[in-house]
Amino acid sequence: MSALLQERQQPITAPRLRDRVAAQRATPRASARHQPAATVPNCPVEAPRARWRVMLGSIVATLREWRRRSVARRELANFDARMLRDIGVDPGMVDYEMRQSFWRPLRDWRD
Repeated sequence: MSALLQERQQPITAPRLRDRVAAQRATPRASARHQPAATVPNCPVEAPRARWRVMLGSIVATLREWRRRSVARRELANFDARMLRDIGVDPGMVDYEMRQSFWRPLRDWRD
């Protein structure tokens, strides 16, 4: 039983062409590189769906952020001069923000 456990812990290596030729001449047990297919390492494998979920989630989050920035710039452009004075923003700053692309973050004008 312990021999089976020891074989299972050995990593699997892909045989090279010259190893295949040597394996044809020798018995499979005599070849040092050839291992039976049953010796699969006991390590967890991440499911491909989980990686796709993470990638799609980050894409969706990025698109939502871009949409939020676009809406915020549009709302800022709709403020009148009195509202801009109340929040402490110059109309020139609003023009600058409106020229920025949606993927650029909004500038913090409170500095």
